[in-house]
Amino acid sequence: MIGQQLVNSLDRFLKVILQMAWLNFLWFLFSFMGFLIGGIFPATTAIISVARKWTKEKEIHSTFQIFKKTYKKEFIKSNIIGLILTLIAAILFLNYYALRELGAKVPVYVVFSYYFVVFLYSVLLVWIFPLLSHYDTKIIQYFKNALIIGITKILSTVIIISVTFVIMYFSIKLPSMFLFCSISLIALTYAFFSGQVFAKIDEITNSQ
Repeated sequence: MIGQQLVNSLDRFLKVILQMAWLNFLWFLFSFMGFLIGGIFPATTAIISVARKWTKEKEIHSTFQIFKKTYKKEFIKSNIIGLILTLIAAILFLNYYALRELGAKVPVYVVFSYYFVVFLYSVLLVWIFPLLSHYDTKIIQYFKNALIIGITKILSTVIIISVTFVIMYFSIKLPSMFLFCSISLIALTYAFFSGQVFAKIDEITNSQ
């Protein structure tokens, strides 16, 4: 009896590992299908969408179809959002370079303002793709909602960022981890914590 339970537990564990590796592979595959620049953002939306279904349904039998459907559906919208985020990142990088070059000549309030904007940008990165995989609205609304939710649910934001940092840290130490499960682990982190927040928001909205 105990032996059978161990076999069943091992079987479930191996299935989870294989599913994680498969989802990770799909993210790489569809990212490169869009020549990376045009594929990484819809692939990110798709992987979070699949991870969200995993957290709700525990097991799904059409990972590829769900991934592919979301990828196609959100291709344009996610790339527009991704382009805006990339442009903001480029501006922030140039500002950082300018601040570093100017050094002590820069007023303290300017430095403070810069890091505050970086914080807001981090909030956007955490919440905008989970929102895109969960709701259907206008692009500008995703940015507004990401900032509002990210700031009002700051504990969830910090947890997601912290877990992501830990996963990436170990991925650098173990490159094979990045190839097989890092992206899917991050997606599950985003899906799990954002899903709890969205469930409460939906409950409040439906009760009104």
